[in-house]
Amino acid sequence: MSRLIKKPLEIPKGVSVDIMEGLGKFKGRMTKGKIFKFKGAKGECEVYVPPMINVEVKDGNIIVHPVDTKDLPKPDRKLGKALPGTIYRLLRNAIIGVSEGYKKELKVVGTGYRVRKEGKKLVFSVGYSHPVEYSLPDEYSKYVKVDVQGQDTVIVSGTSKELVGLVAAQIRSIKEPNVYTGKGIRYADEVITLKPTKKTKVGG
Repeated sequence: MSRLIKKPLEIPKGVSVDIMEGLGKFKGRMTKGKIFKFKGAKGECEVYVPPMINVEVKDGNIIVHPVDTKDLPKPDRKLGKALPGTIYRLLRNAIIGVSEGYKKELKVVGTGYRVRKEGKKLVFSVGYSHPVEYSLPDEYSKYVKVDVQGQDTVIVSGTSKELVGLVAAQIRSIKEPNVYTGKGIRYADEVITLKPTKKTKVGG
């Protein structure tokens, strides 16, 4: 059982929480549970809580209760131990997301490499025979925003830690850094360790 859940999650000023019934993916299928909707200065975020987990809002705090695994079928007991800690982290991430936000910065590195924004699309020139376009999926746009600074910087920001990380990873995968030259798309704080180029032997 996670020790984290022993400490209630404080709901900061300026953050509101609404709870409603809703569907979410649980054990491989869509299952009715609770949807926690958070709203704050940076926007909004949702967390699905499956029926196995008991979460309540009390006195300005969110409390995640442990699961009594003795009442669960044997195959679910391991899940019952791990899930409260996972839900606790997701709820905490949502609170941080709507109050402070998350951000990933990427750099386009290479001679002639650049990025520009055309409407909702990002257009990358990164060494291919044609420009590569990236469009933020519509279902992400409520929680994530993508901007371009100059010709070599992409800023991914939003309220969902998971989606900000996912979108940043999708953009990076368009042209991952070359292990020999370093050219490509990288995180701004990423350290690239270059491999030495192969040397051909001269003579016998």
